[in-house]
Amino acid sequence: MRTMLLYAGIALTIAGVLSLSFALLNMFGYYHVLDGPAGLYSRLHRRMIIFLMAGLVLAVAGAVCLIIRSRM
Repeated sequence: MRTMLLYAGIALTIAGVLSLSFALLNMFGYYHVLDGPAGLYSRLHRRMIIFLMAGLVLAVAGAVCLIIRSRM
């Protein structure tokens, strides 16, 4: 059980970091695209918010797994 929580915590934390980095790339694109259609801006903003929330949830879930593992 401890090993499974360790692997799950590491995997969830890595997935969260990747999601947060993709959100940062979308944020960079959203703020630095100089000319483009309105649909591009709305897509970048929507992706930024979705990946930001998903990254935060995954990172918190990974931290919870690691905390539970350390208390066992």
